[in-house]
Amino acid sequence: MKQLIVLLIVFASFSAATSLAQDISGSWVGELSSVRESDPFHGLRILLTVSKAESGGWKAVLYTVEPNIEKYGGRPLPVTSIRLENPSLQFSIDTVHGQYVGTLSNDASVIKGRWTQGNGWRELDLRRRIPALTRIGSEELEQVLDAARGKPDTKVAEQLSGLELTDRLSAVSHLRDIANMLGPHAKQAFLVLADKSALLDPPASEIPSLEVPDGEAQRRMIALTVDYVKQMIHQMPNLFATRSTTSLEEDFWDGKTLHPIGKFSTVVLYRDGRETHKSTLVRVGEKKQPPNLPTSEVPGLTTIGEFGPILSIAMMDAPHGDLVWKRWEAGAEGPEAVFSYAVSAENSHYRVDEICSAYRGEFAINPATGAILRLVIRADPEIGMALLRADIAVEYGPVRLGDKTYICPVKSIAISRRLLTGWLNDVVFDQYHLYRATSRVLPGFTEAP
Repeated sequence: MKQLIVLLIVFASFSAATSLAQDISGSWVGELSSVRESDPFHGLRILLTVSKAESGGWKAVLYTVEPNIEKYGGRPLPVTSIRLENPSLQFSIDTVHGQYVGTLSNDASVIKGRWTQGNGWRELDLRRRIPALTRIGSEELEQVLDAARGKPDTKVAEQLSGLELTDRLSAVSHLRDIANMLGPHAKQAFLVLADKSALLDPPASEIPSLEVPDGEAQRRMIALTVDYVKQMIHQMPNLFATRSTTSLEEDFWDGKTLHPIGKFSTVVLYRDGRETHKSTLVRVGEKKQPPNLPTSEVPGLTTIGEFGPILSIAMMDAPHGDLVWKRWEAGAEGPEAVFSYAVSAENSHYRVDEICSAYRGEFAINPATGAILRLVIRADPEIGMALLRADIAVEYGPVRLGDKTYICPVKSIAISRRLLTGWLNDVVFDQYHLYRATSRVLPGFTEAP
């Protein structure tokens, strides 16, 4: 395999003024260009992903992208130094005797530069194929939706597709009611906007001004939650429900933003504490695929075990992950208590591509009953794993079954990404029914004489 550079991890701190002036977060792609086409590295594809570091600076990962390399993650190479003096961007790696010097365009969409390694150099222009999104809060989104009234559906959809929320659009938000009045394209763009915010904290308006419970109160809530999960698995009645998935895909090389690629519907059967998928019907556009396809046919990251097993994983891992109080937040039935934790790969039971991954978890509970109402898992995949991102959020709510009400999954979001392709799977659980055996008493028969 070509040994130029497989993976580069960049940690850098820029001045506050520079950070505000240029946002370089996102995915950048380009090809090495040599004056000699016989150069074995001429045309080699490069992918650079940049994001904000928790420390306040930037962090990035650079990949070489060769044919059939989607499942390859590579190895990290430390950066010796990096400097951004707008518009100049420079970084170097002494271990491979290489450095990059580039110039950032005024609109932060292109970095024109040159990669030098050893005694040779190659042109490397990096382009942000998927444009940077405008970050706004929920209150600003409400203004956008109000101003969109009466405008063409496609124009509103285009405007919403260029936005990214800074806080979560929760189930109790009235903005969903406003969005129901949008046209079909704008409504789809709103769905993507809301789903991508599922892993974020709620807006300040949905964080009640309540006192932080003391240590004893927190321990009591956690004990209630542990008991709740144990009882849920054993006391949940036999049932079946419809699991409907809308799958969206984006291509970071071709610049295709998230767009629907299919709808998948499966019947989930929960019986004797075990979850199975009875059948699947796939629709792609107007084309219908045969039934009984496995759940794995859904592209990207898919989740199983929402009816109990996934909650058991959270309860097993949380004690080993520095479980701490996070906040109160407003829920449909009143204030919810939110706890967070972080789990190493060694202590994790969250499997990504059949490998236990480190992750950061969060769950919101009913403080009086311990019922889990929302669960979030953000994976921290090891360098080299096929999936660069594998995050899920599951929402639970009351469902009437027979003469009782149970807390069941009502919605889940799964966001995943490989090197060049990303997916968002929006899942809705509905049409709940009790699973019961039926029998009929038939009249007896008399033998003919």
